[in-house]
Amino acid sequence: MSSTKLPSSIGGPKGVHDRSVRRFFVNYRKKKMAINQLAAALFLTVLSGSVLADAPNPQSATPKTRAEVMAELIQARANGELNISDADYPSTPKFVSTKSRAQVIAELEQARASGELNVNDADYPYAPPFVSTKTRAQVLAELVEYNKHPDPQGLYHGY
Repeated sequence: MSSTKLPSSIGGPKGVHDRSVRRFFVNYRKKKMAINQLAAALFLTVLSGSVLADAPNPQSATPKTRAEVMAELIQARANGELNISDADYPSTPKFVSTKSRAQVIAELEQARASGELNVNDADYPYAPPFVSTKTRAQVLAELVEYNKHPDPQGLYHGY
C-alpha cells in the first residue's frame, strides 16, 4: 500500500490519500449492497402478500348469500351476541345466579352485622376498629419517659 497523494483531477483536492479514497468506495459499496438487500426484501414481501391474497379460504368454500348473512345478523341480535357500542366490548356472558334471593339477603345482613360492608370508597379496604392493648396509665408512663429522652428519629421509625 502506497500512501501517494492523488492529483486533484483524479481523487479530489490535494492532500487526499489513496486510503481515504479506497475507504470511500468501500463504504459506498456497503451502502449500495444494503439498499439492494432492502429492495429485495421489500419485493419478496409484496410478492408473498399477493400470493396469499389469491389463496382460497378453507372456511368459506361456498360464499353465503345476502339472505343468509341477514338471517345470521337477526339471530345474533336476538341472542344478544351483537356488540352495539364500545361499551359492550368485550362481550360478557349473561349472569346466572347460583344463590336464591333469601341467601343473598342473609349474606348482606351478616356482612352488615360484622362491619364488613363497605359504604363508600373511604371504607376501602376494610380495616377493623383499633383496640389498644395498653392501659391509659401505661401510655402516660411512655409519654413521660419519652419527654425525658426525646428521640426525633424514633418518630419516623415507628417506635
